[in-house]
Amino acid sequence: MAAFLIIALLVLLALGLPVGFALWLTGLVAVAVFKVTSFTQIAQSLYSGLDSFVLLAIPFFILAGNIMLRSGFAKFLFDLMQSLVGSVAGGASIGASGASAIFGAMTGSSVASAAALGRVMIPVMGTLGYPRAFTAGLMAAGGTLGILIPPSVTFVIYAEMAQQSVKDLFVAGIVPGLVAATAIGIVAFWIARRNGYGKRTEPFSWSRVWSSFVLAGPALAMPGIVLGGIYFGVFTPTEAAGVSAVYGILVGMFVYRTIRLSDLPGIFIDSARSTGAILFILSGALFVGMVATLAGIPETIVAGIKALDLSALSFLFLVNAVLIVLGCFLDGFTLLTVVTPLLLPTVHALGINPIHFAIVLTLNIEIAAITPPIGLNLFVITGVSGTTMKEVVQGAFPFVFALAAVLILLTLFPSIALVLL
Repeated sequence: MAAFLIIALLVLLALGLPVGFALWLTGLVAVAVFKVTSFTQIAQSLYSGLDSFVLLAIPFFILAGNIMLRSGFAKFLFDLMQSLVGSVAGGASIGASGASAIFGAMTGSSVASAAALGRVMIPVMGTLGYPRAFTAGLMAAGGTLGILIPPSVTFVIYAEMAQQSVKDLFVAGIVPGLVAATAIGIVAFWIARRNGYGKRTEPFSWSRVWSSFVLAGPALAMPGIVLGGIYFGVFTPTEAAGVSAVYGILVGMFVYRTIRLSDLPGIFIDSARSTGAILFILSGALFVGMVATLAGIPETIVAGIKALDLSALSFLFLVNAVLIVLGCFLDGFTLLTVVTPLLLPTVHALGINPIHFAIVLTLNIEIAAITPPIGLNLFVITGVSGTTMKEVVQGAFPFVFALAAVLILLTLFPSIALVLL
């Protein structure tokens, strides 16, 4: 049955069937053929699985991400970073990486971050002497930070599937997110200096830094409000998601005045569509995971791992290798929802901290977002940058290795992810 589930799912995805429909069709056929449970039991279990207070954070974080996308927060953040490092040749590459990290702490979405950052930074960096392909690749990689630096929709979904604390996942993502942002910034700066990009610099001015900081202040306050409120127990992660959405609307409408009342229906509709798509895929993943569990597939995987006598570290490196390959053909959300329920029993059996595993899994999803031919961020940046897919892939290629190096580091040293817990 395991072979049927895997082969059927991969075939349906290869045929171009949307992920949610592929998952549901695979599960329905498996139940009909193998009789592992009844359709009534499946319906009741899925309803109870989705009827979760934690999952209410998803629509709010998606709404907040769309608000940030429309509000122009990215421009103010980049202007601030540019005022700090724009006097250094190649410094804008560091500024773009820093802005990506900060914006990632607002949206919780890789695609939203890449789209917003790409629209703002690619044209501006072009005027500073950076090739469009390089900047497009940098923005594709920088956008991935949106799912690692909290708040993160990926962590919310993992928390529900793995029955872990969203707060702990958010806290655990802070240091790895900063490490990943630093790695991207170092690689970007090294490439820029080596190739002579960004020789056009601007004199450093404290007055410009201050004026940029004042403009970016309302945007900078948002991560502090959300994460500080969660960390100090002022509100739950789900309530924090609602606060972030309301805060974004108020700042966008009354401070920056980049969002009009007439824009809100479109923002809400786009957010509702994205939420519906994500929850439909999540329900299908829960369905397949439930069928796999009833069929004893996770126990079979655990027994196989034990037979191979793999250590926890060897298992994690094996998982990394498999996920990097799968990431070339599956999007990150599919990896998250399909792989998590299958591997969690082995994670527990080997004594691996599930919070650490979440960080490792998320880094693999980041790499998948910029790995051809399915990397979603590559398509997003191609659409907003006016470059070809080939140019974006070439620009993003060095950053795949940067994130892979961070993945190895986080795999070897779990304390990096767990230090704040």
